Amino acid sequence: MEDKELVIQCQSGNLGAFSELYDRYIDKIYKFVYMKTSNQETAEDITSDVFYKAMNSINTFRSNEETSSFKSWIYTIANNKVIDFYRTQKTETDIEECFDLGIHHDFANDVDNKEQLSKVLKFLDTLKSDQKEVIMLRIWEDLSYKEIADITWKSLDNCKKIVSRSLKNIQANFILLLLIILLF
Repeated sequence: MEDKELVIQCQSGNLGAFSELYDRYIDKIYKFVYMKTSNQETAEDITSDVFYKAMNSINTFRSNEETSSFKSWIYTIANNKVIDFYRTQKTETDIEECFDLGIHHDFANDVDNKEQLSKVLKFLDTLKSDQKEVIMLRIWEDLSYKEIADITWKSLDNCKKIVSRSLKNIQANFILLLLIILLF
């Protein structure tokens, strides 16, 4: 069953349909939040808040619009919850830290070659935080440009340009690094 059909059922009073949406997105949203917070407990709390808010505001989702996407909507809620979390921190945490990825994360265990992951992460560190966010959503979360635009409040064309330019920048840096390694 499609996401929109499940949302319509939820909006009609069948909140049991929400459990299927929850099952579809819980792991993805948790991973998304964890990559931004680098803390398991924080990611669990924020993910819980995301689904609580989604369930309580499911009637605000515009299921009758052709372009509406539950996936974009839930990621937007998650993104906003992460931003709220960093705004309310009492410690002096730089908001850009939420985009830093480290090899110590659990998802790195799933990657066969940690050295290559390390190089990719170093290249990601050369990008601005908004570029990193769009790249993460496109590559790690496999979201469409439209979904990324909805989540980040950027235009569709801007998202495409950010991905294109960022990947060219990463590729250029990678080639430069290879040349340096080969020459020395």
